[in-house]
Amino acid sequence: MEIKKTLSQQVAEIGAELKYEDLPQEVIDNSKKFILDLIGNLLASKHVESTQIMADTVMAMGGKEICTVVGFKHKTSPMLAALANGTMGHAFDMDDDHREGTQHSSVVVLPAVLAYAEANKKSGKDVLLGFVYGSEITIRLGEAFEGQTYYQGFHPTGTCGVFGAAGGVAKVMGLNAQEIAYALGIAISSSAGTLEWKAQGTWTKRLQAGHPAMCGVMSAELASRGYTGPTSVWDGQDGFLRAYSYKDIWNENKVVDGFGKKWEMADTSIKVHACCRFSAPLADCAIDLYNRGIDYKQVEKIHAKVNKYSIKVLTIPEETKTNPKTVVDAQFSLPFAIACGMVKGHETIADFTNETIRDPEVLALAKKVTWELDPEAEKVYPKYYPCTLEVTMKDGTLVTSHVDYPKGDPENPVTWDEAVEKFRFMSGHHIGCIEQDRIIELVSDLENLETVDELMAILI
Repeated sequence: MEIKKTLSQQVAEIGAELKYEDLPQEVIDNSKKFILDLIGNLLASKHVESTQIMADTVMAMGGKEICTVVGFKHKTSPMLAALANGTMGHAFDMDDDHREGTQHSSVVVLPAVLAYAEANKKSGKDVLLGFVYGSEITIRLGEAFEGQTYYQGFHPTGTCGVFGAAGGVAKVMGLNAQEIAYALGIAISSSAGTLEWKAQGTWTKRLQAGHPAMCGVMSAELASRGYTGPTSVWDGQDGFLRAYSYKDIWNENKVVDGFGKKWEMADTSIKVHACCRFSAPLADCAIDLYNRGIDYKQVEKIHAKVNKYSIKVLTIPEETKTNPKTVVDAQFSLPFAIACGMVKGHETIADFTNETIRDPEVLALAKKVTWELDPEAEKVYPKYYPCTLEVTMKDGTLVTSHVDYPKGDPENPVTWDEAVEKFRFMSGHHIGCIEQDRIIELVSDLENLETVDELMAILI
């Protein structure tokens, strides 16, 4: 009698057989957009305080100087480069994310894959293949929780991301199915990250992208040398899905059904606002009202209708959401997102600094915002996150705006040209036009690069 293979064994077997030629062109094209987008986020973060501390820490920790820390001239080991670049890439919370997977995948998987590829002279095709495979693992594990693991207090970018980083690096290494399964099993020991960072608006959310990237490299390296991990890592009695689920809500079929044929990672969203993904439809509504000429100075009150988790993550504690004390508070604030969009007509990285989050006009409008659960929005969560704004003017006029799919979602996608425009904006304060042009050329031609050496050399 044939023994049924576990989830990780099935995913590992698919990964071991997967070839670059198996990837649909749409997946390759979208992956290049995600890669360019993350590089822009990395370069933009260079002068952020948390980035400076991370770079200094990595330098102090040493490591064999073979991998690039983006934005800095010193090099370090693959593990420490993955740690630094993953953490730095999440500084603005403007890196891509997956709606139904409820997490940021690229910022974990790509730093791990790039670090190993740079250290071992792997090709652009190797990077793309490892990135796609690792991202798919991360996203599908997030989807399996059906948007509910947040209610258990977990941050899936950290908890799911380590498996994608491990799988992606293992694929670039060329490990066999047993070794990939071991890498995934080893990764459970580093699956970590809770949402407590939002209680005080701290930087640990950023670390929860870098830490799994680092541990993914470690997991694959250990597996390549024969270290073992449980192949029942996800679906075992004490496995990941049961241990990290909320009220035992999880669907293991979402991990494996169609894996290698239907690529969930291709539906990743590119963010155009420098705030939480759950704020994106709110920001789009607010900017829509701004563009329609609604004068925020004539607003009496604003009421938002959203899904349940948006209320949990964007409105509690109310005091720091209406009057943010830190940049992270503002990034994860429903009233701030609405007020910023209606006052300024945009929500860029320049709107989320220690100085600009104290804009008195924005804060005054934020105090006029209330919210409630919209049962219709809750019905479709996490497939999409619709929202409605109802604005009552001082003369009694009621103005509304509704968004189902904010800009950047697969139904309302960012084009390659728009991704390039965002990249130029994000990186423009740190590199010149010549360097920008060359990075764009290299990413667009990534599958033809023999190594990533030239690309990484520009990113210092």
